[in-house]
Amino acid sequence: MTKRYFTVEEANALLPELRLILHELQVRRGELEERQQGLEAIRQQASGNGYRLGGDAFLRLKHEAEFILEECNAAIKKIEELGCLLKDLQLCLIDFPAMRDGREVLLCWKPDEAEVAHWHGLTEGFGGRKPLHPPRAA
Repeated sequence: MTKRYFTVEEANALLPELRLILHELQVRRGELEERQQGLEAIRQQASGNGYRLGGDAFLRLKHEAEFILEECNAAIKKIEELGCLLKDLQLCLIDFPAMRDGREVLLCWKPDEAEVAHWHGLTEGFGGRKPLHPPRAA
């Protein structure tokens, strides 16, 4: 698969679709955490009283967690198929490979931003973000 380079306009055009995917991913992550907490509670109970982990409640939660994890992985794959990079699942930070002044960079966006307005070098990460357009003088 060849690497895709985005213009700012192309990246911004994907934001509505990315917002939907990321929202669903966050919902599913919350559901997965609930199932994992339930599984951990059963594990702790089992370690305290010798209860078998194969009980109905444990198996149900385990299967639900596995299914939700598959859905999360499918959402991440969909983001990757669009040519984007999910850099931080907690922040839902998305990078778009791009060219700037003849070098490869990453356009950087997170869902609380109205549009793609930052970029950084390949090794700089989120902390190295720079505005695409310098602020205008007052």
